[in-house]
Amino acid sequence: MSRQCRQIYRGQLNCFLNGCFAKYTAAMIEPGTAVGAIGAQSIGEPGTQMTLKTFHFAGVASMNITLGVPRIKEIINASKRINTPIITAPLVCDNDVKSARIVKGRIETTRLGDVSRAIEAILRPGNCFVRILLDRETIDNLQLSLPVSQVVYALESARKLKLKGCIKVRGQDILTIHPNVSASDSTLLQHLQHLKREVANVVVAGIPSVSRAVINDDGNKRYNLLVEGYDLLGVMGTVGVKGTEATSNHIIEVWKTLGIEAARATIIKEIQTTMESHGLNLDHRHIALLADTMTYRGEILGITRFGIAKMKESVLMLASFEKTADHLFEAALRGATDDISGVSECIIMGTPMPVGTGLFALTQNTCDRPYQPDVGTNEDSKKPIYRGSQKYQKKFMKLQPPAVVARQDAFSTRMPMLNKYLASYAK
Repeated sequence: MSRQCRQIYRGQLNCFLNGCFAKYTAAMIEPGTAVGAIGAQSIGEPGTQMTLKTFHFAGVASMNITLGVPRIKEIINASKRINTPIITAPLVCDNDVKSARIVKGRIETTRLGDVSRAIEAILRPGNCFVRILLDRETIDNLQLSLPVSQVVYALESARKLKLKGCIKVRGQDILTIHPNVSASDSTLLQHLQHLKREVANVVVAGIPSVSRAVINDDGNKRYNLLVEGYDLLGVMGTVGVKGTEATSNHIIEVWKTLGIEAARATIIKEIQTTMESHGLNLDHRHIALLADTMTYRGEILGITRFGIAKMKESVLMLASFEKTADHLFEAALRGATDDISGVSECIIMGTPMPVGTGLFALTQNTCDRPYQPDVGTNEDSKKPIYRGSQKYQKKFMKLQPPAVVARQDAFSTRMPMLNKYLASYAK
C-alpha cells in the first residue's frame, strides 16, 4: 500500500491550529458556572425516560443484572446490599472450558449435601451416630478436589455444631459423627435428626458468600466467570483467576478491597453502562462530577440525608434537604454557626449566591483619592469639581451654613496629612 505525501503550507497549519484553539476555548466552562445544577439536570432528565424494572440476562438466561431506575438508585444511594451483586472474573486460561469448570468449582459454594450419597441418623443399642457417604462421582463431575480430610476440617470448623473430636473416618468416603450427648431415646433421636439437617448445609468447598458462578462465553471462544455474590478479595485470590483484572458492580466492596479511586471508576462505569443500556448518552464530565462528589472525602458517601450530613456542615443547607425541624433544633442546641456561603443558604437568607457574577466581590481603594468627587460640575467645561479646589470654594461654600464650611475646611486641611501618613506607612 503506497502512501501519498502532501505538502502542508504554513497558512493551512495556522488555520487548523486556530480552529482547534477556538473549539478548545469554546469548550471551556466559564468561572462561576453552576456545574452542579447542570450535572444534576444532565443525569436526572434522561432518567425520566428509563423504565422502572429492567433486567439484562448475562451469560445464561438464569443470571440477570438489575438495570434501569433501581440500579441508578443503588449507585447514587451507595447501598450496602444490592439486588444482583456480580463479580466478573477473567481466567488465566480463558480458552479452555474444562479449566473454567475447575476454577468455577473452586469459587462456587459447595455444601456437604450436594456431594453426599446419603446422610443417615443411626440409633443402635448403646451407640448412636450420623453416617455420611460421599459421592465421589459427583465430586469428579463438579471438577472438585475434595479429600476426606477437607470435609472433616469443614465440619470441625462449624461453630454452631461443636463437632471437634466427634468425627471418625471409617473409609475412603465414609464418615461418622458421634455426638457427646446423654439423654433419653426420644431426645437423642431428635438431636440426631437436627444434626443430620445441619450437617447437610455445611460449606465444604468454595466461597461461602458466593451463591453460584456461571461460565460466560464472549463469542470468540474466550471464557470468563460471572460470580453472583460478594467477597471480591476471595475471588481475586482464587487460583486460576486474573486477580488484577477482576471487577465487581458493588461499589462499597470495591472501595473496601481496592480503594477509593477504584470505587470512583466503578461509579462512572456503572452509571454509563446503565444509561447506555437504555440508549441514553451522557457527558462523561457530568458523571465524573457526581463520582467526585461521592468520593472526595476519602469514603463513599451516598446522596442521602446521611451522606450529605457528612459532606456539608451548613445547618441551613441540611435543613433545606430533609428533616428541617430536627436539623434546626440540633443546631440551636449546639450553638452552631453558619457562614452563609452556599447556594441554598444564600437563597434562604435572600443574599446574592456565590454563582456567576456573585462569585466575586469588588473593593475600592479610597486612600489614593484625597477628595471626594461630585456635589456639582463646572458649567463652562462640564467637568466635575472636587472638594478643596478653589472653584469649589467659590461656587458652593457660600451656599452652606458657617458650621458646615468650617468642618469641611478642617477636613480639607487634614486629608493631605492623612494621605502622606498612609503613604509612608505603606512603604
